[in-house]
Amino acid sequence: MLEWTRGEAIGDIDTPALILDIAAAERNIRAMADRLIPGTVRLRPHVKTHKCPLLAHKQMAAGAIGVTAAKLGEAEVMIRAGIPEVLVSTPIVGRLKIERLLALSRHGVVLTVVDDACAARAISDAAARVGQKIPVLVDVDVGQRRTGVLPGEPALALGRQVATMPGLVLVGLQGYEGHLQHVEGRDERELQWRASMKKLTDTADLLRGAGLPIDIVSTGGTGTSTFALEVPGITEIQPGSYVVMDDHYGRVQGVGFEQALFVLSTVVSRTRTTDVIVDAGMKALSSDSGPPRVRGIEGARYAFAGDEHGRIEFDGEGSDLRVGDKVLLVPSHCDTTINLHDHFHVVEDDRLVEVWPIAARGRIR
Repeated sequence: MLEWTRGEAIGDIDTPALILDIAAAERNIRAMADRLIPGTVRLRPHVKTHKCPLLAHKQMAAGAIGVTAAKLGEAEVMIRAGIPEVLVSTPIVGRLKIERLLALSRHGVVLTVVDDACAARAISDAAARVGQKIPVLVDVDVGQRRTGVLPGEPALALGRQVATMPGLVLVGLQGYEGHLQHVEGRDERELQWRASMKKLTDTADLLRGAGLPIDIVSTGGTGTSTFALEVPGITEIQPGSYVVMDDHYGRVQGVGFEQALFVLSTVVSRTRTTDVIVDAGMKALSSDSGPPRVRGIEGARYAFAGDEHGRIEFDGEGSDLRVGDKVLLVPSHCDTTINLHDHFHVVEDDRLVEVWPIAARGRIR
């Protein structure tokens, strides 16, 4: 059982520990919500980043219309925690998952996406047998080359098929441009994004012209959310990382949110003058976007040194860190780092105020 004491200094927290600066996170939530106030684009933030119902409720209180989940298991956590509406943004395939989808849909609004007629028909048949109708969006590939039917005529053909399925209700399109989120230059990112979005909005117009009900056009992440406010035809965005941020997004120009997520580590060894060893390794920090950044120590560089350890290297003898000292690390990728931890250590003014469970951690199904 995790032991903690309210009000203890951040430097007294046992390590490695995932730290959430709640004031910064709340400012990020408010800043994103404020961007949408003047326009007609709605916010359906992605919870695959923080995986925490408490943060999802804060997003709802700030004006979100619901949340987005990457996996059905994340949606189950959110609906059971009182979030009223969830979009599952990846296709649901297979009998067991369809049964879970139908069961969950009894307790809240659960939308999902389809990019294959056979998979869509399987959901429809199961839903029709029990008298349900599942709202679905046709998933369109706008350049990421992951899920999604091709834009234009292929999307129209699938949309027409979905519209005839008795257990489904066609409500719109989704097109996620994940391949553009970390294009560092703002102008280049926007240029590529507009080309990507033209595929999506043109496809929406094509389906509407064929008489299909396309009320939702859902897209956007943290790196492109600002652009989405300026393009007619987009009705909602799905950013996730903006709540906590990470070092990878920190290199992307013009995103405009604060770093709220850290991993606190302790120096456990210093036997050389040019580096120290800390107790946060690959079990505490994800490596898919590279190493974390060392916060507040000029010229310090982190390198993974195994499952349990990291090495902080200096130029020459460039640090007076000693065994027992604490070091804050900025994760390179927030989503995957959060998934390594069971709890957020919630701090305010460098004091621990709460410990929150990361309830959707590990929900890979």
